[in-house]
Amino acid sequence: MRDLPAPAGSDLVVERPEGLYCPPGDFFLDPWRPVERAVITHAHADHARRGHASYLASAPSAGVLRARLGADIALHTLAWGEVVEHRGVRVSLHPAGHVLGAAGRGVRRD
Repeated sequence: MRDLPAPAGSDLVVERPEGLYCPPGDFFLDPWRPVERAVITHAHADHARRGHASYLASAPSAGVLRARLGADIALHTLAWGEVVEHRGVRVSLHPAGHVLGAAGRGVRRD
């Protein structure tokens, strides 16, 4: 897989070999390869993988993520609709109704 340039004006999320990357926030969304900061939408194996330095996920998904990835992962959780800001980018998680803890994500930069 190669790096793809972001379309003009849409550099909030770009594709990288590790997965979808938010350059201004310096984090990945459901990355495929180990990264420093991963926002995880749910605990299925195609979204949540071992090896990330830090995970951000919904509070309801914490138990399943720890069971799958290890009790000692660096997991930070958000309540539904709670907003965390990292490097000027706001991230929030919202119920997706897919599996326990599955989240749609909001990523916003003003």
